[in-house]
Amino acid sequence: MSLVAGLLVTALLACANTPTADTGRAPLEAAIQRWITALNAHDATTLSAMMTDDVELLDHSSTVTGRDAAARAMLGFAARGRLVQMTREITIAGDVAWHVAGLAQARKDGVMQARGQTLEIWKRVNGEWKLQRRLVAGVTPEIPVTRPTDEPVLDRTPN
Repeated sequence: MSLVAGLLVTALLACANTPTADTGRAPLEAAIQRWITALNAHDATTLSAMMTDDVELLDHSSTVTGRDAAARAMLGFAARGRLVQMTREITIAGDVAWHVAGLAQARKDGVMQARGQTLEIWKRVNGEWKLQRRLVAGVTPEIPVTRPTDEPVLDRTPN
């Protein structure tokens, strides 16, 4: 996955204008927040409108291409539980930006069920930020550790 992420960033830098101190960070942050809100609300119309026509979602096992397929895939993911995204980095280079974030997904009862990270590439289209690529890595389920009741407990001091 690191190779894919590296290639995506390299391609982004090669295609982007010279990076500038973009003071327009607030509209991108607002778009990222709308994306997560729409995802958790299972709002396919908003999700679809916030993606480029050639959007690609990539993870360790698959690639989904195109708005409709990407919206369906994201809604399938969101059906498993509420997604929380914690921004680690936002970099804007002209009309292209990347967003690096940690991910956590909780079931409806609040129990954490998965964690990972994402690299998103956003593109400004007609003045609006739209998701163009989303690479997710390390989303692993939280596996509760329980002891079998028929095994002796050897790591406790006797009373």
